[in-house]
Amino acid sequence: MSFSSALVAHVSRWQDDPRDDGPLADVTSGVMWLATAVAGVAVLALPGTLRTHLGWDLGLAGFAMAWGVVSLWLGVRSLTMTIARRAWVTAAMMPIVAVALWATGGANSYLQPLLLFTALFLAYFFPPRLGCPLVALFVCAYATPLIYDHTATASAYPARVVTFAVAVAGEMVVMQLLKRRLLAAEARQRRMAEVDPLTGLLNRRSFDAALGEVFAGGPALPQPDGAALVLFDFDDFKLINDRHGHPAGDAVLRAVAVAAQQVLRRSDRLARIGGDEFAILAPGAGPEGVTRLVEALDHAIRSAETPDGVDGVHATFAWAIAPEDGGDPESLIERADARLMQRKRDLKATDALLVAGG
Repeated sequence: MSFSSALVAHVSRWQDDPRDDGPLADVTSGVMWLATAVAGVAVLALPGTLRTHLGWDLGLAGFAMAWGVVSLWLGVRSLTMTIARRAWVTAAMMPIVAVALWATGGANSYLQPLLLFTALFLAYFFPPRLGCPLVALFVCAYATPLIYDHTATASAYPARVVTFAVAVAGEMVVMQLLKRRLLAAEARQRRMAEVDPLTGLLNRRSFDAALGEVFAGGPALPQPDGAALVLFDFDDFKLINDRHGHPAGDAVLRAVAVAAQQVLRRSDRLARIGGDEFAILAPGAGPEGVTRLVEALDHAIRSAETPDGVDGVHATFAWAIAPEDGGDPESLIERADARLMQRKRDLKATDALLVAGG
């Protein structure tokens, strides 16, 4: 796996806080520190560069190099810190910024353009509640040459501090607005990819992912006691569409989704996986538990509020239990689906006998 694909995989798994970019923040920080270290050493060889504190310059460059490597390693290995801890670490680095300005010329430091890295990092990776205090500390660090550099006033450094503060604050506002739009767009795309637009339930893709996590021992549904998969669809649902129209059929699907959700546990996952086909993943449910669940579902669906003219709907259920009926998602689905088809055939055969006998 390449570095870029590994990073994307790590970032995609970081979902504790929608505003926290997790490993991406650490990798970005690492790259910025490394770039600062390399640039800081390289300019020492250029004519006109102040070398009064050469030992400090090299020591700070070594620190930046080391911290950059650590940050990169944390990000790539997904050993990243929480967003709150990252804010504390970033705050602790502000004295380093002040010392670096002092060592490289104070009010005339050649490192000042590189502070754009830090400004962008603060503006993008922290929410306002953490970013605003960090920006204030950053501006204070930038203003420290006013304390010790007697040439600061003559070189209009007070005015530069003010304009620097305004620029960084403006950058924070713009970045926060842009990131808010980015998060909203990402949420809409995720919803479109994972949610059935008609019922608001999980779609087939999301349900398959949840089922896979059960067998893989994933973080979303860790269940050592197995799980039950319940499939159900409606009897003669096509007649509802034919007699009352597709809007009525859609209303029935939404009503069933609402009714079914009311009898499920918080850990259960309900999905619409086809036209009138639904699936339920019940972690930890055994034979007795799934029987109670199906009875509750059957009652809820029969009692669901249907459109005028639709007398009600009836569903056929079938289920399979892991690991007894299957040791992987495919086997479990095949077993439940085969049982559902058999029950549908049995019902049709029973109805045919009743018609013939009547």
